Amino acid sequence: MGLTRPSRERFMREETVDATVLSVSGRRRAAVALMMATAMQAFDSTIANVALPQLEQSLGGGVDLGSWVMTSYLCASAVMATLTGWFRRRYGARQAFGGAIALFVFASLLCSIAPSQAALILFRLIQGAAAGIIQPLAQAILLDLYPKRYHGRLLAVWGATIMAGPIMGPVLGGLITDLASWRWIFVLNIPLGTIAILGLGRVPTSSEQQKGNPRIDSLGFLFLVVGIGSLQLSLERSIVQSWPPSTEVIIEATIAAAAFIGIAVRSIRVRFSLFRFEVFKNINFATAIFYNFIVGALVFTTIVFLPGLSEGPLGYNATRAGLTISPRGIGTMATMLVVGYLIDKIDHRALLVAGMVITAGAFELISLMPPDGGGTWLAGASAIQGIGVGLLFTPLSTLAFSSLAAELRTDAAGVYSLLRQLGCATGVAAMTALLQARIQTNYVAIVDRPLPGAGSPSHLLDLATFGAYLGCFRIMAVITVVIIPGVLLFHVLRPAPAIPTVV
Repeated sequence: MGLTRPSRERFMREETVDATVLSVSGRRRAAVALMMATAMQAFDSTIANVALPQLEQSLGGGVDLGSWVMTSYLCASAVMATLTGWFRRRYGARQAFGGAIALFVFASLLCSIAPSQAALILFRLIQGAAAGIIQPLAQAILLDLYPKRYHGRLLAVWGATIMAGPIMGPVLGGLITDLASWRWIFVLNIPLGTIAILGLGRVPTSSEQQKGNPRIDSLGFLFLVVGIGSLQLSLERSIVQSWPPSTEVIIEATIAAAAFIGIAVRSIRVRFSLFRFEVFKNINFATAIFYNFIVGALVFTTIVFLPGLSEGPLGYNATRAGLTISPRGIGTMATMLVVGYLIDKIDHRALLVAGMVITAGAFELISLMPPDGGGTWLAGASAIQGIGVGLLFTPLSTLAFSSLAAELRTDAAGVYSLLRQLGCATGVAAMTALLQARIQTNYVAIVDRPLPGAGSPSHLLDLATFGAYLGCFRIMAVITVVIIPGVLLFHVLRPAPAIPTVV
C-alpha cells in the first residue's frame, strides 16, 4: 500500500533531516553502538543455555528452573517488543534506547549475584523486558540515521549481527562457564552495554523530537501483557511437556485467546494507543510479517532439532554435534553479508524465492540422510540451509519497511520482532509435538514388525527417533515450498541509485 502525497512528503522530510544531521563518521559510530547493543541482546537469548546444568546445581533447582530462566526472558521480551513505539513517542528515541540498555545491564548485574531461584527468575524477567525494546528500537533508529538508499545494505549487516547471537552465544557461554562460573555470563553484558550507551551521544536530537505526551492505555496494556505473556508461556511450556498438552498449557492458551479478543473489541470501540494498527494496512509489511513468522518457526526449529538429532539417535557428543552443525551458522552470516551488496541490484522477490528453494532443498536433503556416515551429510546440508536462510532475512526486512512512513517504523519494528519470536516458539512447540507423535508411531510399527537383528529396545527407539526427525524435516521442506507463491504479493521495489563505497 503506497503512501499518500502528504505522508510521502513528510516521510522524505523526516528522513532527510535525520540522514544529514550526522557526518559519515558520526553515523558510523552511532551504528556501531546500536549494533553492539543488538548483539548483546542477541547473545543473551542463547548464551545461558549451555550454563543451565551448572546454574541448576548452584541454586538447587531442577529442569524446571532452567525452563523458567529461559521462558521468563522470552515472555517479557515478547510483551515489550510491541510497546517500543509507545516508549519512543513518550520518551524519545535516545532516552528510551539508553534507558533500555541501562536496565538490561543493571538486570544482568543482578542476575550475576542472584541468591536464589526466585530472584534469578525475577531478574531475568526484567532483563527480558529491556531486551524486548532494544532490538526493534535499534532497527528503527538505524533506518532513521541513514537515507533510504542505504537501508538494504544496512539491514544485511544488522541481520548478520543478530545471527551472531545464536552462533556465538553457546560457544561463549560454554567457555565462560567452564573457565569461571555461570554468573560471569551475565557480567559480560556490563562492558558491552556501557560502550553502547556511550555511543548513543551520536544519535541526533532531531530524531527524538516527538509531539504530544501520549498516555498509557491501562486496559489495553493489561490485555496486551496477559495475551502475549500467556501465549508465549503456553508455547514455551508445551515444548518441555509431553503431548497431548497439559491442563496448564490449555488454560494459558485460553487466557491468551480471551485477551486478544479483548484487544480486538477495544480497538473497534476506542483507539488502541499502545501501538499503531495502521502498520498492517501496508501490503508489503503485512506480507513480510507472515513470512517472518514462518521463517522464524522453521529456522528456530532447525536450531533445536539439529542438536537433538546429532546427540540423540546419531550418538554424537556435544563437541562433535557442534562442529557438525556449525557450517549452518557460518553459511547464514556469510550469505547475509554478500546479500548486503546484492540487495540493490536484484529483485528482492527473486532473492526470496532463491532462498526458499535452497532452504527447502536442504530440508529435503536432511530427510534423506543415511543412518551411517551422517556427520558429513548433515554438515553439508546444514551449510546449504545456512545459505538459503541467509538469502531470506535481508530482503524480508527491506520489503517490510520499504514503503512505511518514518513515523510508523518503530511500531512496525516492534510488531516485526514480536512475530519472529512468536514464530520461533510456535514452530518449536508444533514440530516438537509432531516429533513426539511420529516417534510413538514409528516405534509401534518397528516393534510390531521386527527385522532380523533389530537389536535392543533402546536401539529400536533410536531408529524410531531417527525416522521421526527425518520425517519432520521433510514436512518443513513441504511447508517452505508451499509458501513460495505468496512472494508475488510483495510490491516491486525500484532499484536504488548507486551507493558510494564509503557510508
